[in-house]
Order: sequence, then structure tokens, then C-alpha cells
Amino acid sequence: MKQCVILAGGRGTRLGALSEHLPKPLQPVAGRPFLAHLFAKAALSGISEILLLAGFKAQAVAAFADEEVRRHPNLTASLSVEPQPLGTAGALAHAAPLLDERFLLVNGDTWFDFDWRALTVAEPTAVAVALRHVAVADRYETAQLEGGLITALEPRDAARAEGLINGGVYAMDRRAVLAGETSLEQETLPRLCREGRLAGARFDGAFIDIGVPESLAAAQDLTFPA
Repeated sequence: MKQCVILAGGRGTRLGALSEHLPKPLQPVAGRPFLAHLFAKAALSGISEILLLAGFKAQAVAAFADEEVRRHPNLTASLSVEPQPLGTAGALAHAAPLLDERFLLVNGDTWFDFDWRALTVAEPTAVAVALRHVAVADRYETAQLEGGLITALEPRDAARAEGLINGGVYAMDRRAVLAGETSLEQETLPRLCREGRLAGARFDGAFIDIGVPESLAAAQDLTFPA
């Protein structure tokens, strides 16, 4: 896969005042906008094209992309800007004409450090999800994995101690994207799970999301590619 699609349209309301003027994917992490680390990871993974699905403060995302590709001469970057908040699946559907037949999808607020080239999708599945085992899974939905297929997606549970969680990196077939769906997590993935078309693979690299102030602060101590 040569195309990496990054979900970069969220406002980041859980970050409070931090995201009032700066979109969540551009929050500074270890001295650089968080998106810069995803660009570097994509470049190391053999990606040649980045498509940013933007919304809130899209102009700032566009300005960042224009500057960042100068650091990575083998990368190109383009934007698909949603006219209003469409949700994760809605943003994908809006960008459908720009999607490769198969592509890598990455959350713009998640760092999962494994070899992205190891995540692939093949018939009869339509999406493969990178899964991460965590010791405290109370903030996350969890997945049941059997023989390479995700057989169940379980809602968040404040009492849950551990489990496999969605690591925010996906290998996708363009045909998995359906018009009319708004949430990847609440509609698209559960639909594919019911159809037996949702694959999963466990990886054990460093993982963090920057969606809340505490995790954004913790991310400052991670080591990222140059």
C-alpha cells in the first residue's frame, strides 16, 4: 500500500482549551506537531502519498502539510475537507473518489509504533485492524480475536482491567466505505464484524492516544522517528 489516509478533522473537545485554536493532530508533542510524527512514520513505512481528512481548522492542517512534505521528498500530501462534521466514516465516504483501492488508515491522534507494512487486508475481509493489548482498558472498546478475525467488539466498561483495543491503524479496502455511515467505530467496523469481514492483528509497539490532557502530557516522553 502506498497511500496513507489520516483522520485529521476532529476538534478534540476532550482537550478543552488546548484545542480551541489548534486542531488536535497539530498539538505539540516532543517538540513537533503530532502529525509530523505520523508523516515520518509513513515515510519509513514506504508510503508515498498522504491524504489528510480535515475539518476543524483545515487551513492550519493544509499549511502544516505544505511545509512538512519538504522534509520528506518521497511524500506527497493532499487534503479532503469535509463541508461540515461528517464523522470518521462520513469523512472517508466524502473522500471516496480520492481513495486507492487499498490504503492504510491512521487516526490523527494515535501513535502506534509497529511496522505498518505488516498490516495487510485480503479477501474475504475488507478491513484489518491493528490491535494492542493494554493492562487497563476501561477507556476503550475491546475486541475478541479468533483465528485472525475479530468476532466481537465490546463497549467501554469502567470495570474492565485489560483487553485488546483498536490501535487506530487500519488496512482498508475501498469497498468497505459506504455512503450514509458516519462513524467508523460505531457503524462500519461493527457491520464488517457481523459480516465476518473484519480482520485483526496484534502488535506490541508503543501506543498512546493524545485525546485527553493526561495522555497528551504522557506522549511528550515518547521517542519518535526523526
